[in-house]
Amino acid sequence: MDFAAIDIVFTIVLIFTTLRASLRGFVQEVLAAASVILGISAAVLFSGLVAELMEQAFRPSIWSQVAAFLAIFMLVYLVVKLFERALRNLIERIHLESLDHALGLFLGLIEGILIAFVAILIIQVQPLVSPHRLLEGSVFARFLVPLFPYASQFLGRRIAHV
Repeated sequence: MDFAAIDIVFTIVLIFTTLRASLRGFVQEVLAAASVILGISAAVLFSGLVAELMEQAFRPSIWSQVAAFLAIFMLVYLVVKLFERALRNLIERIHLESLDHALGLFLGLIEGILIAFVAILIIQVQPLVSPHRLLEGSVFARFLVPLFPYASQFLGRRIAHV
């Protein structure tokens, strides 16, 4: 079985994500992503309200929106990180580190495959370089391209509900 050049890149990404997630563990990996996603989401949703409150409490400033965004992001980020730390301590106390790292390994595999899937999808859609030339003989493309219709159905349903 021959590997295409793009397969080498995808394999390196897959190895990296798998090792990183298995070394960090499932809890740390999931909550690290959650802290950023929840922090940004909360900051986007509530920074306008907090900026108005800041302007009422202090004098109006062009920086109040930025300060409110950063304050909310940092608050949510720190709360999730504290929860992560408490959960990791609990896992250590009840001796579930091996399970945490094993689940992290599987999460890393899924992350790596998703990165390859999205990269192949972008390669298929972009107009600059022939996708056939890049993906010809790719083992990853052979297994992931048949999943594109399922992804479009999944994304289509999600977009329709928004």
